[in-house]
Amino acid sequence: MNNMKKIVPTYDTKVALAVANNVFRKFGYVRTTEAVHGERKSNKDRVLESLANTPKYTKADLKKADEQIEHYQSLLLLRLGDKGNDFQDKVLDIIASDNVKAVQIGVLSSLPHTYTATIEREKRQARDNKLAETSSFVGEQRKRMIFDVVVDMVRPVKDGTLHIITFLDKHNNIIKSFSSENPANSGIVVGANLQISCWVKGHQINKYTNGKETIVNRLKILTEGSK
Repeated sequence: MNNMKKIVPTYDTKVALAVANNVFRKFGYVRTTEAVHGERKSNKDRVLESLANTPKYTKADLKKADEQIEHYQSLLLLRLGDKGNDFQDKVLDIIASDNVKAVQIGVLSSLPHTYTATIEREKRQARDNKLAETSSFVGEQRKRMIFDVVVDMVRPVKDGTLHIITFLDKHNNIIKSFSSENPANSGIVVGANLQISCWVKGHQINKYTNGKETIVNRLKILTEGSK
């Protein structure tokens, strides 16, 4: 009878995270559930393949891994004694250990994507707060108006079936609209200079930034400038 225990492979956490950064940088992020019928490889599979051979990563990938570990360790300190969700618990279990098991690679391989999204969200929040400090209402409510604007942000919500569009006029006043169609089809892309005709639906105070925002709909693009 064989009493030998099965050896479970483990990997250096920082090295594994550096490999995950390398994969994310080259291929973006593909969830395991999206990699069906072998048409696309998931980040988890790519990371495991690399770790099983000679791990591929650069100094920049390793430096990014250090940043991510520091970021999540700070969350761990803030979370002491608090109850988080299942994903957060799995992340913190990985970050708190010097080594990671193969079964944890799925979560680890998602961290570069999650970290990037978090940093971008924090940058956006800081920018939104700064714009909110000086934004004023523009246009007359319940009237059609014409504005010269630049597209500041296009954000898909509800699985991409709706888009929130943020415009800024020359004084950085915030004008927002919503579209059920892809705004890019009408030339509404970040950085584009446009002259728009729109119905001013109303003025509102953003409950998160306390900034003044003008809400518009029934949008028409009159002229399209360069990005």
